[in-house]
Amino acid sequence: MTDFLAKPHPATRPATSFCIRALLAALLVTTLGGCSLQKITVNQTADVLWQGSSALEGEEDPQFTRDALPASMKTVESFLASAPENKKLLRILAKGYFSYSFAFLEHDLLEMEYGDATTEEIDAVRERAVIHYLKSHRYGLRILGNEEFSKAAKNLDVKRIESLLKEMDKDDVPGLFWTAYGWGSAANLAQNRTDLVAALPIVAAIMQRTIELDEKFFFGGAHLFFGVYYGSRPVMYGGSPELAKEHFERAMKLYGDRNMVAPALYARFYATAAGVQDRELFQRLLGEVIEADFDKYPELRLNNEVAKLHAEFWLAHEDDLFF
Repeated sequence: MTDFLAKPHPATRPATSFCIRALLAALLVTTLGGCSLQKITVNQTADVLWQGSSALEGEEDPQFTRDALPASMKTVESFLASAPENKKLLRILAKGYFSYSFAFLEHDLLEMEYGDATTEEIDAVRERAVIHYLKSHRYGLRILGNEEFSKAAKNLDVKRIESLLKEMDKDDVPGLFWTAYGWGSAANLAQNRTDLVAALPIVAAIMQRTIELDEKFFFGGAHLFFGVYYGSRPVMYGGSPELAKEHFERAMKLYGDRNMVAPALYARFYATAAGVQDRELFQRLLGEVIEADFDKYPELRLNNEVAKLHAEFWLAHEDDLFF
């Protein structure tokens, strides 16, 4: 799920080393007297965190990552307080908060909605997921560092956003992507919040510009976004199985043999869509996820383990998705 590539596996040793370095750096920062020296030290530590952030990506135990991620995010935020414009720290946080919601809280929601959880319990977890998605969105805006863009986004000024997007280049892709991905994911979960739903045209415009600038970013994540966007909505509200398939197919062509989230989402949000209902495709794609050799791409181990959890869940509830 990440663009941090080619790091060692298994993750246990680098993860331990990463944590030790981070803690030592934190202790050093607290003893420094000068603000400038402190900022320099934090920026140097950010390089270590950036290089070490893929340790969790190689983790084969999702529960271990779930337990570790919140504390890791708060540690990174403590460094960010001393270097608030550090792009590496901002990208780690934008991705981390998004991943926590997608990989863990959304899976909790699936199990709760099919279980015996109360409406209040489900709503509480959904609200937590929205909170963390919006953190990812806000960190995306900070990565961009464009006050005019942030103001237009806050005001839901579609025309101004579209104008500013024309001035963006490939260097802006990380900020654009996380701004939109977190925002759109929050809107998808909180469909009763008019402020979030009203932002979807802006989200779509940002994601389209992301594709134009770098469609490969985050393993074709913008294509996956549009696949879900068009596949999950009724036609009368802008849904389009044809467009969903087009984007899923492109994501599959780019990274479908590596990133198992691609076939998992393709199965769930295209194969089950009204007017498609392709059970054979659904079973084939999810079977590919479950049977994939996760050792082949160790830098995506956690991502693919999460995809497998979702695939197993959806297969177990297959009859509820087809009619």
